[in-house]
Amino acid sequence: MVERDFTIRPIREGDFPQVRDIYELGLETGHATYETSGPTWDQFSQSKIMDTVMVAVENNDPDFILGWVSAAPISSRQVFHGVVEDSIYIHPQGQGRGIGGALLDALITYCESNGIWSIHSWIFPENLGSAKLHESKGFVKVGTMHQMARMPYGEMEGQWRDCDLWECLLSVPEQAQSS
Repeated sequence: MVERDFTIRPIREGDFPQVRDIYELGLETGHATYETSGPTWDQFSQSKIMDTVMVAVENNDPDFILGWVSAAPISSRQVFHGVVEDSIYIHPQGQGRGIGGALLDALITYCESNGIWSIHSWIFPENLGSAKLHESKGFVKVGTMHQMARMPYGEMEGQWRDCDLWECLLSVPEQAQSS
């Protein structure tokens, strides 16, 4: 086993400025999200399942965030309580170091242990890095949603964008099997 030079841990509220900065670096690519700016802490903490939000930090500088992962409910309907959508963002200094894979592994492990049976990821077709990362962790592209929304900024501003839907099926929890 290769020793990692980073550690994964739960997010702390004090981490949020760096988490938001990393998110906004993703925005600058034009291929991460339709959003035009990062959320506030309140918006972030209310939209995410906070127990799933994990950060990767440098071992030699544990205050420096290299990346983060989270899950959010895909629906408020009770029947879909075990289906989530992931988000994963990596700082440029964390790319190519296995951080994305380690963060997704941590999310998958959490989900498997906490009654979640499906993780979805909406990925712009141009975001090949994210698609390859998800595929390497067992996600399968199940389709393309066409003309999801118009891009509000960047080089594709005003253009309709497609999103590929990737899915990772986990074990169905016992309590869900009998429901």
